[in-house]
Amino acid sequence: MKIGVIGGGAIGLLFAGYLGRLFDVTLIVRRESQVRSLVENGVTIHKNGSAITTRVGAAQEFEVQKELDLVIVAVKEYDLPFLRNKLVELGSHLPLMFVQNGVGHVEWVKALPHHHLIAGSVEHGAMKDNDVTVHHLGEAGTNIALIRGNGRVIEELVSKSSASFPFSIQQDFEEMLLTKLFVNVLINPLTALTGVTNGKLVDNPFFHGLQKDLFNEMLLLFPQMEGNISFEKVVDICRNTYLNRSSMLKDIESQRRTEIESIIGVLLEKAQKEHHFVPIMNLLYQLVKGIEREGLGG
Repeated sequence: MKIGVIGGGAIGLLFAGYLGRLFDVTLIVRRESQVRSLVENGVTIHKNGSAITTRVGAAQEFEVQKELDLVIVAVKEYDLPFLRNKLVELGSHLPLMFVQNGVGHVEWVKALPHHHLIAGSVEHGAMKDNDVTVHHLGEAGTNIALIRGNGRVIEELVSKSSASFPFSIQQDFEEMLLTKLFVNVLINPLTALTGVTNGKLVDNPFFHGLQKDLFNEMLLLFPQMEGNISFEKVVDICRNTYLNRSSMLKDIESQRRTEIESIIGVLLEKAQKEHHFVPIMNLLYQLVKGIEREGLGG
């Protein structure tokens, strides 16, 4: 199977590095300098004191010289609109998998003309070191579910996936994405504001108390998720990715735009429409937006 991975960040490198050991993978990135580095060096994944290097193909801005069987879109949610025309040009027959945080992108994805659309929920912890190197900080898995179409390609991913980078098929993509959203809400903004790793959130009783309050606010917005996700599951993910610095924390540290809109912004809109009181969620949103504004120069 020939797979294209769009995005040369931590998740894109992680997917390319592992899947490139099983399939013909091409990493599609923005910068020509990253293409050159990938062609020369491959992708190196560091985990538990060891390293593996995988040779992958690389191309800039969809200049792929081969027919693909699957494209995994691993850019941030706010970058998706810039990809629409390119994705359409690839052809509506081509299956697309989207692995963004939050749920703000779902309607945009469903509006694409493609016949086969797949949602992905990544539970791994990853930190990009440079254009060709990523640290795998929390070994977990990737849940995948059909939005529409047939599941032939995801069945092949699952059947050939390795123990260190497994895939699991879920039946309900909305429930799957909401489960991941609970995790994102309880981890990303708190780590971004406190500067701590994921695991420290559950070690520190004050941060942990805020997580519990956030979990209850999420259940106000999504009461159907009670019984589908437990607070203990989020705690387990924090421990499994103990040393991981969340993507939002890294964005704040690098003075980049965060994904706060797709993770909490859309939830505040829902809360307002449904007249729910979510004070902690609102406070975290305002603080992250304020810090983001300062970092981006106002």
